[in-house]
Amino acid sequence: MELPAPLREAIGAGGSGLSILVLRLGAMGDIVRTLPAVRLVRRGLPHARIRWAAWDPWTELLRDHPALDGTVGLPRAELRRLSRSPLTWPGLLAATRRIASDVRRLSPSLVLDFHGDFRTGLLGRISGATVRVGYAGHQQKEGNRFFTTHHVEAGERRRSRIERNLDLVRALGLPDSPLPSAGIAIGSQDAAAAESIVRSLVGGVGAYAVLNPGASRRQAYKKPPAPLFAGAARTLAEHGFAPIVVSGPGEDEDAERVIAAAKGLARRAPTTTIKTLASLLSGARLFVGGDSGPLHLACGVGCPVVGLYGPTDPLVNTPWGVPFVALTRPGSGHTGIKATDRAREGFDGLTAGAVGEAIGTILAQPRAGAGLE
Repeated sequence: MELPAPLREAIGAGGSGLSILVLRLGAMGDIVRTLPAVRLVRRGLPHARIRWAAWDPWTELLRDHPALDGTVGLPRAELRRLSRSPLTWPGLLAATRRIASDVRRLSPSLVLDFHGDFRTGLLGRISGATVRVGYAGHQQKEGNRFFTTHHVEAGERRRSRIERNLDLVRALGLPDSPLPSAGIAIGSQDAAAAESIVRSLVGGVGAYAVLNPGASRRQAYKKPPAPLFAGAARTLAEHGFAPIVVSGPGEDEDAERVIAAAKGLARRAPTTTIKTLASLLSGARLFVGGDSGPLHLACGVGCPVVGLYGPTDPLVNTPWGVPFVALTRPGSGHTGIKATDRAREGFDGLTAGAVGEAIGTILAQPRAGAGLE
């Protein structure tokens, strides 16, 4: 892929005069997995201006990030509400125009489209950037390739998303290692909130681990069965670690099932902000959970992981940057094709004993952090 000469010159000058728009709208895990690539872009182009467009719920992850010069929050909930009835379509049109104006005002010269769908393709085109780098093949969808000007081959389907994100860094001719952590900025208020949760549930500065049994309503198929978490709680307690159960909106029942199955060994944390959860994970000895946003958030802040994978591919969605074990049922045969894996794969055959062994494997290793800070 040959970049235009003016862009190559700007890259050679450390990004001097270059304005970059990053497109990865959501969700939590995808944004966290894109942050290492963006940090590498910042490292290679220290003089560039880098802004990021994302859905409003996830811009909190990006607030005050040292690699960014700003964010554009897109009002997903508002757009969905306004799209439901012809009576509100005038408001939808006004909101769309406002978003387009906000994006054009950034005047980027380069778009990095890590998302790869119709919406981000259109946003990149609206931005006015003359160079819009995205994907070819299966990594783009909904005609995204017709909006991007330069295409990076997606490679094999069973490649980690971290590697796919790094492909865009390589396309700019920038170093792709060492792999950084997510570098999420955690303020004093969120750090204090996390410390308060640990004090109230564990006491003092006790050692703890985090269990996350939930997933969003749309991705309920990712939820591991409660007995697997009960087995994790038993093993952690035997090793002297207090299991803390965390949950997001709409995941109360999931958390309570785990609390009940653990029979008094696990404690439930109150609902937190994303940054408070990040702080809680940064101090944990271990995270146990399904393929979810919190799993990748744990990786991003340096917390070792035991990942419980059912219908989602443990290679495409592998933990990264930390000691980890990715567990699947015996004989699993993931393909990297979402629809196929969801139909064929599940948690049947994955046992509490296997979870306990994986936890023992992680606890036998030093708690190493996530690469470059």
